[in-house]
Amino acid sequence: MAIITIGILAHVDAGKTSLTERILFETGVIPAAGSVNAGTTRTDTLELERARGITIQSAVVSLRLHGLTVNLIDTPGHVDFVAEVERSLRVLDAVVLVISAVEGVQSHTRRLVRAIRAIGLPLVIFINKVDRPGARPAALLDDICRSLRLRVVPMDSSTGAGTKAAAVIPRDRDDPAWRAALADLLAETDDRVIAAFERDGRDVDPHVLEATFRAQIASGTIVPVFSGSAITGAGVSGLLAGIERWLPAAAACLDDPLDGTVFKVARRPSGEKIVYARLFAGTVTVRQRVIVYGRDAAGDPVRGEERVTGIDGFTAGDPVSIGDASAGEIVVLHGLRTARIGDRILDHAVTDIDEDAREREITAAFTPPTLESVVRPVDPAQITPLREALERLADQDPLIALRQRDEAGEIALKLFGEVQKEVIAETLARDHGIAVTFGPSQTICIERPVSTGERCERIFTPENPFYATIGFRVEGDRAGSGIRYHRELGSLPLAFYRAIEETARETLIQGLSGWEVTDCVVTLVEVGFCAPLSTAADFRKLTPLVLMAALRDAGTVVCEPVETLDLDIPENTFGPVLSAVTSARGTVHDVARHGPSYRLTCAVPAAESGALERRLPALTRGEASWSSRFMGYAPVTGKSPVRSRTGPDPRNRTHYLAEVARG
Repeated sequence: MAIITIGILAHVDAGKTSLTERILFETGVIPAAGSVNAGTTRTDTLELERARGITIQSAVVSLRLHGLTVNLIDTPGHVDFVAEVERSLRVLDAVVLVISAVEGVQSHTRRLVRAIRAIGLPLVIFINKVDRPGARPAALLDDICRSLRLRVVPMDSSTGAGTKAAAVIPRDRDDPAWRAALADLLAETDDRVIAAFERDGRDVDPHVLEATFRAQIASGTIVPVFSGSAITGAGVSGLLAGIERWLPAAAACLDDPLDGTVFKVARRPSGEKIVYARLFAGTVTVRQRVIVYGRDAAGDPVRGEERVTGIDGFTAGDPVSIGDASAGEIVVLHGLRTARIGDRILDHAVTDIDEDAREREITAAFTPPTLESVVRPVDPAQITPLREALERLADQDPLIALRQRDEAGEIALKLFGEVQKEVIAETLARDHGIAVTFGPSQTICIERPVSTGERCERIFTPENPFYATIGFRVEGDRAGSGIRYHRELGSLPLAFYRAIEETARETLIQGLSGWEVTDCVVTLVEVGFCAPLSTAADFRKLTPLVLMAALRDAGTVVCEPVETLDLDIPENTFGPVLSAVTSARGTVHDVARHGPSYRLTCAVPAAESGALERRLPALTRGEASWSSRFMGYAPVTGKSPVRSRTGPDPRNRTHYLAEVARG
C-alpha cells in the first residue's frame, strides 16, 4: 500500500489541531472530533497541552484514504516551539499549510513557507475558518499570491463566507474556463504544455494537463489551495480528495539498506526512552542490530551500534506492537538508548554515510534559540533533581542546552521565548514535582577572534606547574565556519592529543567576555611530555591557560544575533516605520517603491525585533506585512554585554591554579 507522511503546519490559532481532529473524524479513525478548548483532542496528549489549548510537541496519527496510508504529523503553531516544526520537516513527504481566513497571512506563515520552499516539499494550502465573522477567503487568496509569492490554483470556492452557513463548492475540473486558466499557469514553467497548447488549441489534453499539474505540485512549483472550516467540516472532504489525488506518495526503497531519521524522543512514565523515526529506505525488524549515526556538540561524527528491542507502528488508531516496518513508515523504536533527535538509523553493515544536505537546508531556514535564562529551584535542596529533570527534557529537545553555574548552583537554559519558559516551569512542577523560577532572559551572543594570537607554555619552566608543553595559535575565520581544529606534527600519545582537543573545545564555550567563541581556526603548534611523569590530566589542566592567553592576544569582538526583516508598508507610514527601525538599532539595506507602498529590507538585532514587530500594526494601521529570517551575527554596537562564567577562570592565572588545585 502506498504511504505518504504529511505535516500540518500553521501560525498559532489558525486551527491545525482542529483540522487534524476533523480529518480523523471524516476518515473514521475517531467517533467524534475533539475540541481544543475542551481539551479533548486526539493529538494534544500532554496534560499541559490540554490545559493551555496549544500544541507543544509534534504528534503522529495515521489514517487510510482508500489505497493510500497517510501519516499525519500535527506540529506546534507557536513560534516558541518552532524547533518541533524544524524536526518534523526532516521526515515529511508534503505539507498542508493552514491559514486562517480571518487573521490571514502572519509573519510565522511566511517563515514556514520559506522553510518549505527551501527544501522543496510539495505544499497544499487550506484556508480555514471561512465560517467565522470577518472571513475573507477571496481577498486572502490574492494576499497569498502577493506576500508569499506562491503560484496558486484555487481548487474550490466558498459561499456565505463569514457566516455559520458557509459552504464550499469544488471547482469543476471539466470546466473549460478552469482548464484554460490552469493550462496558462502551468505553461509558464513547462514547455510541454506550450507544445500541447499549440497542437491542441486551448483545449489541452486533460491527461497531459493533469500529469503536468501533479508534477508541478510534487516539485513545489504550483500550490493547490482548498478552503473550508475544521469546525463544521465544510471543505475537508475536498482537501482529503486532493491529498489522495495530487500529492506524491513516498518512494518505495524496500530493497535498499535501512536508512531512517529520528525526529522525536520521548519517555514513558516508567522512564523508558522511546524513539520516533521515519524510515526512508529498507526494513527494520525486532532484535535487529542497527547503527545510530549523528554528530556531537563539536560537529564530529558519532557512530554507535544498538539493538532494536521493540517496534510500534501507526495504523488507524493507537500505535500497536509490530514485528517489522519498511520504507515510508513512521515507527516508534525501543532499545535505542543513545539515539538523539536528528540521528540516522542505519543498517549495521553500512560503512560509507552520505551527509543529509536537506537537513542543513532545514536548519538554515529557522532562527536558532537566541535567549538564555537562569532557572532556579524554589527549594535550593532540589538543585540536583532539577538538573536531572532538565537533562531529560534536553534529551527530548536538543536545543535546550544546559549551562551549570558551579559557584552559584544555578543552571542556564537556551530558549526561544517567554511562553517556552512558562511551559518548562509547568512541566517541571507537574511531571517532576520541582517548583522553579526563571531569571530575566538575556540575548545569546558569540565571540569572534579579530586577529591572530599565539602562546606556548613549556614543561619544567617555573611558571608551568604541569608536566606538559602546549602551544596554540588562534586565528579568525569566515563567518559561520564554526571551529576548525588542527595540529601540527608531534609525538604525543593519542590519549594526550585527545585530551588537548576536547579541553580546547570546552574552553572556547566561554571566551574573553564569557560568550562562546566561534568562527576561528585553532592550531596546536607545539607539544611535549615527559614519560612517565606526564598524564592526560596535565594536558587538560594546562590547555585552558594557554588557549585563553592566545585568545587574549588575538582579541575578540562580541556579536549578537541579527534578523533580516522584509517589510511591505503603506507609503504614508514610511517615516514612522523608518524611525522605529532606527530606534530598534536596525539598518535599512534596501528600499523599493511598489505603487502605493514601500518594500524595505532591514537588518535588526534579534533582541529588538520582537518589540519592533509588535509596534508595526499600530504604526501602519494594520496594513503592513512582514517576514523575518535569521541573518547571522553582527558586532554589538556600543558596550559589549558580558556573560557570567562558570568553573575555574583561566583568564585569571592565580585564581585558575588555585581552583584546579582544589579539584
